[in-house]
Amino acid sequence: MPAEMLARRYLAYSVPVLLSLLVSLSAGCDRDLGECNLDGTTDEGRPIEGPAALNLAYRATDGLPMYEGQALVQSTCGDGQFCHSPAATGSERVGVPAGLNFDVALACTDPTVDSTCADLESCEGDGTQSAYCERLQRLENNRSRTATWGGGIISQLRRGNMPPGEAGRRVRDDTPWFRPDGSQLPLIGSAEAQDIIRNWLACATPVVARTEFPPSEQLELTPCPTLDGETCVYTGPQGDLPDPTWSSIYASLIFNQCLLCHGPANSNTDQNPDNPDGIIPGGASPQALAALNLSGVNLVDTSNWAFDSHAAVFDVPASAEGDCEGQGTVVIPNDATGSLMIQKLRAIQTCGSEMPVAVGNQTVSDAVIQVVEEWIDLGAPND
Repeated sequence: MPAEMLARRYLAYSVPVLLSLLVSLSAGCDRDLGECNLDGTTDEGRPIEGPAALNLAYRATDGLPMYEGQALVQSTCGDGQFCHSPAATGSERVGVPAGLNFDVALACTDPTVDSTCADLESCEGDGTQSAYCERLQRLENNRSRTATWGGGIISQLRRGNMPPGEAGRRVRDDTPWFRPDGSQLPLIGSAEAQDIIRNWLACATPVVARTEFPPSEQLELTPCPTLDGETCVYTGPQGDLPDPTWSSIYASLIFNQCLLCHGPANSNTDQNPDNPDGIIPGGASPQALAALNLSGVNLVDTSNWAFDSHAAVFDVPASAEGDCEGQGTVVIPNDATGSLMIQKLRAIQTCGSEMPVAVGNQTVSDAVIQVVEEWIDLGAPND
């Protein structure tokens, strides 16, 4: 379906949803949020049943920490690229008005992942103009806006109107999030997920604002030092690293973090037994798809997509459909440093944007990038 038709279809669906959201908010639906359970106990120290707003979760791919409600809203509503994100424009907003942003991404990660987060200074006085302080202010603005719209948000989630049907399913990020006990956060459509978000909204949307790699495993997901009272939490357990093979890299990195933009819109249920959720990511960016298609031939079974997509990256010059035409080769066998894929993963490219697209921080851990580099330096075989 052409992008213009998709945009009209999304807009036709989204305007009634937005109007319903406005009505819900004006009608005083904040009462639907119920009582705030901030940390699982009453003021007297007695336990409260149900999700607590300060329960932490970490992303499977890189250990990024967020509060559970923050993680669910971020991966569904904004994520730096779609619908309620400041970076989303035009049809990528799916009819959402400009400024109605619920993107609650962290302001900074570890400086070895994002060099702009090194040597941070307080946002008091002269430090207010730093990139970190600007990101921190954006995070606070989006957090506050999310809290203000809380009643309407939970009302639309319960009705199944948000995320908006097939359009929302295609653009959301279904990278798994885990709790410290190893259990996985539920998907957005479940009653459990909605109760987590309800309580997080009722507690005025607390957010993790910054993270660093912990100096020891014992300190994972514990508080780290703050500058101005912002919430800093050490990164959680890192997921298992992929093997230096294309199939393993594809399953771990490409499918979870790249196909969202570099895959076509696909409403089919995945028949791949290794993808039990059945969701096939893609459709978030027609421009990125035109520049690089990392999907496969079979649109109902992704089992062979790694094998199929290898030809799209192996010794292939940057596409004329992107911003890097004539300025690099996606993967140069035996030359990781010279490969555009690595340059974009490390955000040191001289054309276009980093990969994956991020707002304020890089989302692929250095350990995973090193595995991709090892695979390329082994000749980048289709293995």
